[in-house]
Amino acid sequence: MEHFVYFTVRIFNYFKRQILLLKKSILIITLLTAFAVLPQSIQAQDTTKSLVIKTNRPRQYPLIKPKYSSYPLIAAYLLVKQANEGDPYAEHELGLRYLFGKGFPADTALALKWIKKAVDKNLPYAKFNYAIMLNNGVGVPWNPFEAFENFMFAAKSGMPEAQYAVGVFYTDNLVVNRNYNEAYKWIKKAADAGLDYAISTLKKLKESGLVTDQDFIAETDSTTSYHLEPPVDISLIEQNWELDYFSFDADSSDEKKEATVKELLNKNKAELKQIIGISDSLAMRDTSAISLINLAAKSGSPEALYIAGMSYMKGIERKPDSIKAAALYIRAYRLGSMSSAKALLKMIQKETFFKTLKDSIDAEDPDAMFAWAGLTALGFDFQLTDRQALDLLEKAVEKNHIPSLIEMGLAYYSGSIVKKNKNKAMEYWKKAAELGSLEAKVRYAFTAIIEKQGNATQRLSVLQGASEEGSVLAQSALGYCYENGLGVDKNKAIAVSYYREAAMRGNEVAFESLKKIYNSLRPKGNKFQIYEAENR
Repeated sequence: MEHFVYFTVRIFNYFKRQILLLKKSILIITLLTAFAVLPQSIQAQDTTKSLVIKTNRPRQYPLIKPKYSSYPLIAAYLLVKQANEGDPYAEHELGLRYLFGKGFPADTALALKWIKKAVDKNLPYAKFNYAIMLNNGVGVPWNPFEAFENFMFAAKSGMPEAQYAVGVFYTDNLVVNRNYNEAYKWIKKAADAGLDYAISTLKKLKESGLVTDQDFIAETDSTTSYHLEPPVDISLIEQNWELDYFSFDADSSDEKKEATVKELLNKNKAELKQIIGISDSLAMRDTSAISLINLAAKSGSPEALYIAGMSYMKGIERKPDSIKAAALYIRAYRLGSMSSAKALLKMIQKETFFKTLKDSIDAEDPDAMFAWAGLTALGFDFQLTDRQALDLLEKAVEKNHIPSLIEMGLAYYSGSIVKKNKNKAMEYWKKAAELGSLEAKVRYAFTAIIEKQGNATQRLSVLQGASEEGSVLAQSALGYCYENGLGVDKNKAIAVSYYREAAMRGNEVAFESLKKIYNSLRPKGNKFQIYEAENR
């Protein structure tokens, strides 16, 4: 019996020592998402409207790296005991374990209770994790302004991950006023601390020209009395932030643009998918660069349409064809690509363009009919009347030309060159969808959701699938659905996530929707007022 008691006491002491180490473990939530919407001047990807700093959707990573393979009842008992005694480290860890069901049954309410206790005691790691929860609406209402306050506290305490987050907020112009010097300062602090993605972002931020090469001195901040203690063990998330530096800006020479397109066509497949908006999880038989671009273009990816247009214009991997290039540029511009608008303006100024266009129309080329009708509808050219443009579009529609069917639907939906008729617009989109157009399928599905026609769940499934294939319209539409509770429960955090993806790729409607959501929650006072000119 004595041996049994002695053995039991030793087991108890062993686990007690282990839990004292465990309570010092700093556990980081794996939910941090993209913050930054950068200005028009950076001109990333294929559009002047896209973001500079971007990220993939949040991935699920193991939150807790346990000291041993199991989590015994005695360890759980000791953790709860320490938390009840007011230890902020134990409160924080207990909250995370409840949040993710690690050693305890998953319970978001209890998770928030314990994490908030540690937050109230100014534990920087808890502040950081709570900020992530606020910024993503995890267990709490979405509130990016309160999130910024908590990130800032953790950043001033010396936490590199929080410093990086604060730096990104200063590029955003949605929560606080854009300030590239402040962004550089905080990202540099994180980089100086050895944070790998901060180091790479700092380098690319310099290359972007948004900041000068002057040496920013990271000043000592004494505004907080809480000092960051080095953790015993830390399981960091994979952030997946990277600088999007593919530039097609107006100042670039044709040679530079051509070189950039060639570079994109030779990118590794995973990177190219990310650039043109295709989900990396999407299974494809043919993963050649051209096939990826063609798929994304059919789905409504402005980046893919612009690249395809440039490749036809310059004869890169294709036979040169200025008419096909013009048609692709028009479609890309419809989806937000300002670079395509600039390419079109430059193209129509060439003396030979309209002669080639007229000759192609005489040869019954539907791409040419669509192109001239599109140039007229968008206000790029005024040689045709609205009636003549409509006649060209109708001829192309008779040939089942998919872009023309979509354009005709847009004409009836907006009432631009014909009398407004939403049902007729949907008929054109339905026909284009039946001919294989995912873009038309998205337009039809989204309009059906808005007009409350058919099964909303099935329509949403179409939008989800199209989003994975690169459709910027689907991303924007999903944001609208989550913002307004169409077919789904209202969720501002998810709406913001989709709007960001679309805005990052140049969709102006998505960016305006993003601003509207932030402004609906913006606190009064000067701290969070945006004074910078709205030129992005």
